[in-house]
Amino acid sequence: MGLMGMHIAFRGERPIFFYAQGYMGATEAYLAAIMFRLFGVSSFTLRLGLILIFALFLLGMYLLTSLLYNRKVALLTLALLALGSNPMLMRELIAVGGVPETWLAGTCLLLLTAWLALSSSADGSMRNHWPRLAAYFVWGGAAGFGLWSHMLILPFILVSGIVLLVFCWRELLSFAPLCLLLGLLIGSFPLIYYNLTAPPGKDTLFYAVHAMEAGDSPQLPLQVLLPMQLKGVLFISLPTVTGANPLCYGSVYTLPLLHMGNIHDVRCTLVHTVWPLGVILLWLFAFGLTLRTLWALRSQFVNKGWSVAERREAIRSSLHLALLISGALPVLLYMLSPNSAFYPVATSRYLTGCLVSTPALLAPLVSGSNVVKPLALRLTSRVTLALRLARLSVVLRRGVLIVVGLVFVLGVFSTFTGLLTPPAVDRHEDVYYTQVSTQHLDVPAVQALNRQEAALIRDLLQLGARHVYSDYWTCDRLIFQSKERIVCSVVQDTLAPGHNRYAPYSSIVKADPAAAYVFHAGSQPDTTFAQRMASSDEKFHTFKRYHRLALDGYAVYSINKI
Repeated sequence: MGLMGMHIAFRGERPIFFYAQGYMGATEAYLAAIMFRLFGVSSFTLRLGLILIFALFLLGMYLLTSLLYNRKVALLTLALLALGSNPMLMRELIAVGGVPETWLAGTCLLLLTAWLALSSSADGSMRNHWPRLAAYFVWGGAAGFGLWSHMLILPFILVSGIVLLVFCWRELLSFAPLCLLLGLLIGSFPLIYYNLTAPPGKDTLFYAVHAMEAGDSPQLPLQVLLPMQLKGVLFISLPTVTGANPLCYGSVYTLPLLHMGNIHDVRCTLVHTVWPLGVILLWLFAFGLTLRTLWALRSQFVNKGWSVAERREAIRSSLHLALLISGALPVLLYMLSPNSAFYPVATSRYLTGCLVSTPALLAPLVSGSNVVKPLALRLTSRVTLALRLARLSVVLRRGVLIVVGLVFVLGVFSTFTGLLTPPAVDRHEDVYYTQVSTQHLDVPAVQALNRQEAALIRDLLQLGARHVYSDYWTCDRLIFQSKERIVCSVVQDTLAPGHNRYAPYSSIVKADPAAAYVFHAGSQPDTTFAQRMASSDEKFHTFKRYHRLALDGYAVYSINKI
């Protein structure tokens, strides 16, 4: 996204989607371009646009939660969303497209649905005619913008659309559907234009299906794959996205569900097994209470109809249910993808929409006494026992809130101090591959890597190595951090051409016969290159022209002796 922002700001390019990713909109790149023009190119200015989106998301969450519940739940929701674990904070600040936009668009859809439903009349008369038409227009625009940004918005469109149909169906006969459709067309115009002009096999559906199918993953029988998918989504992806920390395992192959050998094993069991089971139980508790309320309201509607207050309660309960379902649907769909088995940390971003369900999970913990006390009285005829059960529920609910709050505070503390760190990085993996694929590094570790990278860029420029080959996880960083003074082309571990998202970079490097190779020292491509230099096989004779230099933790191979 940073490179796209530079090309938009200084080259006049107008991309619609993330390079070679035709289902993730380029909003973040355009925001980055504005910040680059105003404040210069840097990692900090790249993240300013993300902070703006996240701030708008928090504002929308506050308004939505205040409308459905109360200010206490709204403030608690903001407090938790402002904290969180390393993966949560990373998703708020990493410019890869789709996630913050989904939070914002999903919240807008639910907020507008709540206002439209709560302000509607039972007889269908359209009070506040023009404001309501404007709200339908913005609803369509938010849905279109969300679809352009990422398909993760679909659950929010589905549940909010159903609530609108149930409580505002009479407005189908007004101009409301036309306004909604107009907003949808405008919001999704980049998506529509791209797919009308895209070559065969490069449309948005192709890219989205390819991403969900994880086509480069091993092909396993269903009876082997399904348990791995369940294990990955429930005990790695769900803890990752809901704030459990620090994570101990990034692969289903190394994950024990229950291990109590020492204090580290106990902590890992709490993070990877107890926490996700607690989240599921809390969701089921909130879901059950909501169904109970809606069932009681249904009986009243069948018998004598609803009063104004009862109708508003039905709308709030329906929206509460919509929040819960919008969080559960991505989990169920993700569970069907091989990604949950093979890349449960990296692809946990597909579950980030679950955060919009936060107030629906917190509300029963904050104000559950209104339900628990009458329920206890129904379960037992002894008033004293019922009161004790109600008091016990208060203690349990407050205890859960305290534990959740402490875990989120611990997440921030661990992220910024480096204490309670995850396991050491596998030295055979690229450290930046590890950062996005199997675990998340804390701030001190990332600062050390940034210093190492800055030193490498400085030394490469001094040596005149401006065109280089490197691995996928290094190339784009070198280009961006050097402001394109260094141009890089991707190669695989076998040194074969790799996945270059921006083809002109590959062409520039390929045209330079003296281009250097830069790899992390000890990495697989470094080992491969060294073996070919030492090989007596005639087909590798060209590698003997290179000289190896150890530089800032990297191996630099250059034809010109450095």
